[in-house]
Amino acid sequence: MVLNFVGTGNLTRFFLECLKGRYEFGYIISRSIERATGVTRLYGGKPATLEDHPPLNGVVFIIVPDRHIESVAEILRVEDGVLVHCSGFLPSDILKREKRASLHPNFSFSSLEKALKMKEQIVFGIEGDEEGTQVAVEIAQAISGKYIVIPPQMKRAYHLAAVIASNFPVALAYLSKRIYSSMGVEDPDRLISTLMQGVAESIGKMGVEKALTGPVRRGDWEVVRAEREEFKKIFGNASFYDEIVNLLKEVAGSERGKTEEDEG
Repeated sequence: MVLNFVGTGNLTRFFLECLKGRYEFGYIISRSIERATGVTRLYGGKPATLEDHPPLNGVVFIIVPDRHIESVAEILRVEDGVLVHCSGFLPSDILKREKRASLHPNFSFSSLEKALKMKEQIVFGIEGDEEGTQVAVEIAQAISGKYIVIPPQMKRAYHLAAVIASNFPVALAYLSKRIYSSMGVEDPDRLISTLMQGVAESIGKMGVEKALTGPVRRGDWEVVRAEREEFKKIFGNASFYDEIVNLLKEVAGSERGKTEEDEG
């Protein structure tokens, strides 16, 4: 099976690095022939541009920003091939053809080195028609062996879950950093990272509910009320704090319910 790639960013390089020696690489396509050539020098394949490329066969990955996927798919000259995009949000039917799939890695690719180091832990979200799904599953198995198949109508919900898990913690970390920084704490990023890494490891080992610690988990409501006032003083209102505490109560209650069932 020949693999072709449109785009030359970190995700393309991740696939190339993981799959080299297992598959033949066909064309590396970019708007810039210089960028395409640079990638082929590292991984093989032939450089080409979107405006000037031969008919493509095998598997063609479109790895470009979501807003460009549909227009790029319209430009590509694909013969008897499977077309795959890597958006977690968009369904595969935007490709407007049979033999299609979306293959989305649940991971942040801001650091290629980190992604490669953790490749065996990455879970891929797959959605597509029958032939496209088969190809996407094969690629996921070749990299980590971990994947989930998503019903087309659940694609947006799937991506929302990923955004909540990967992006929302950054907003919470920012609130924490504002408080630490106001106290003159040196290197608050490292402190916050240590705390959040511990939570992430606990979730991986014990699950979300058992990973909860702190005053809500212990039922220290005087502490919760006092810190609510502190939050309000620092940030101007406590509505966000109240919403988070209500969610934590739900988590804590869920875990207590499981414990009571086990003990019963």
